[in-house]
Amino acid sequence: MNAQQLLDEILPLLHSIKDDEGKLATLLRFMQEEFVEEEIEQNDYDFKEKLPEKYRDVVKQMAGSLSGGFVCFFNPDTLELEDIPKSILDGMIFEDDKDEEFDEDNPFNMNHHKWDKCTKIEPLESRESFVIMENFVERLPNGSEKNSLIQALNGRKPFANFNNVIHNSKYRENWFDFRQKELEKHVIQNYFYDYLNDAENENR
Repeated sequence: MNAQQLLDEILPLLHSIKDDEGKLATLLRFMQEEFVEEEIEQNDYDFKEKLPEKYRDVVKQMAGSLSGGFVCFFNPDTLELEDIPKSILDGMIFEDDKDEEFDEDNPFNMNHHKWDKCTKIEPLESRESFVIMENFVERLPNGSEKNSLIQALNGRKPFANFNNVIHNSKYRENWFDFRQKELEKHVIQNYFYDYLNDAENENR
């Protein structure tokens, strides 16, 4: 059957239950779960396809680290990556002339301060993280769970309340996937722009 023939089959069925509130509610829930949720999962992030393949795994790792509040250090020559919680990093002291592999000021044995090239990638600001949560909630189908997430974002302690709601929601995995992709997008657009340009120039 083509699309029109299928629609001709569906419309009489819909008409037959137009006065049955319970069946309509069941049908709505089914359509929201099967179709709208799938659209969220399959959201197209073509920005990543423009990035040279050798950087893609690193970007994925960076995004995972940023979601945990880590600062990332990236060596574009060797593709080395180091990360560390920002609160710990702020209390560490590095001296350029130290040759020791480990010392009391470098308990994580970090080497990025010795690299010739190093890109530092900071965790998102609170407002940036909030926007990602807002954008995710906006894409959800209408329903009680979406309403609960909206209330969480609009109330006190929005981050904590959002996490409490989403972890008990059927959209939990959708949220993790969405956040990961948005963080990858953030990393690429803010720190890999030059590499995107280089790739485009090489293809010309």
